[in-house]
Amino acid sequence: MSEKVIALENTGGPFQTILRRVMRMVPERDKNDRKLQRLLAFRLKIDGEAATSEYLIRKIRELVDCAYTGSFYEFIKNDIIEKECFGDPSGDPPGTA
Repeated sequence: MSEKVIALENTGGPFQTILRRVMRMVPERDKNDRKLQRLLAFRLKIDGEAATSEYLIRKIRELVDCAYTGSFYEFIKNDIIEKECFGDPSGDPPGTA
């Protein structure tokens, strides 16, 4: 299980350069958020730079469209925030199974 945890302090070389490049896209107020950095590092390892960049661009647009003022990490990881902002895409009222 511990091999799934990405320790940013132990990653170096080209991966660190790519992560820095991706982190430049993140809103300034969230650049030092370690949880966000780890989430993006995980996505980079799994999906690669292009897919992670596209994901980030989409999420930043949604953040702006929603006028969300909280943590970018919380916005990304919490689907409830997105559903509250844009509505449930299934069209079902909340609490419907």
